[in-house]
Amino acid sequence: MRIIQTQQDLDYLHHANLPLPMLKHIEDYFNELRDMFGDTEDTLFSLQKHGYIVILELGDNLNDLSIIGLSREDGGLLGSRPEYVEAIQGEGITFYKIAVMYTNDYLMTFLTIAGWHDDAIDKWLRQEAGIGSWTDELIADKLRTLFDRNEHILKNKTSGSNIWLALASALPITEDTPTNLFPDYALPFTFEGDLFSPTVQPTHIVRAILRTTDPATGTNEYVDGNTFLFRVNESTDHAELLYEEEAFGDAPGFEGGSISDAYLWIHELAKPFYVRLKDPFLSSEQRLRLNGHDQDESLPNLSQQPEVRQKSIKWN
Repeated sequence: MRIIQTQQDLDYLHHANLPLPMLKHIEDYFNELRDMFGDTEDTLFSLQKHGYIVILELGDNLNDLSIIGLSREDGGLLGSRPEYVEAIQGEGITFYKIAVMYTNDYLMTFLTIAGWHDDAIDKWLRQEAGIGSWTDELIADKLRTLFDRNEHILKNKTSGSNIWLALASALPITEDTPTNLFPDYALPFTFEGDLFSPTVQPTHIVRAILRTTDPATGTNEYVDGNTFLFRVNESTDHAELLYEEEAFGDAPGFEGGSISDAYLWIHELAKPFYVRLKDPFLSSEQRLRLNGHDQDESLPNLSQQPEVRQKSIKWN
């Protein structure tokens, strides 16, 4: 947790290894508050009397923020009934801005990065920000269960790789869905339009990209992806992967391309609902140690051509 009240606190953030879009947003927001409450030339200006800025980091317990007035008994941040939650996109990351009114004259602002906290908190943030859907959440949870693997590569291990879901998009299946979007193993496909069909009709086409980190070379800049068919029933909170054996038996539908090209491939189906380009199992310091940097991914350049295949991920 980092608390920003003064210009000095803000200056220290440049050593905190925050993503540049988030750092820029915090700086602009602090200056807006100084314009509103103080003198732009006043280097002693403080947010202490107005409500300060709090950066919630990896490992912080958002269910118990008693140190800043949001107790466990009241549900922490999740029980705070925020004025608003805003999801902000920037250079391959999503971060959230949460405004909580303590009194009529005291507004606390919290910022955190998507994926830094557990699934329940990430779901709450997405719902409060009004992004995604419950169907997306169910699909993402199933994909993470299938593919995310923490090999603890920094704990006396010289082999193995962390694997995680990096990108995903989903398209509901209708009678107008182009057949070329379906994987070959599902063709020919006949639309039934009945969620409760005894034939276990898929409801969504899903494209997913996996990424890896290994102890020798760090985070792989090349990624693999595949197309899956899901059956999702929101009333039972259930997302089922269909044709699992066929899907895992084939070579990846997207193999050994860059993040930019992977984003293009994902976007051909639908706008990505899930973006997590940094290894979620490593801290910023660990990623820096492995890669020599922990910089943000640049926004995908959709005009680039696919790159030469390098290392592939085994889907089975």
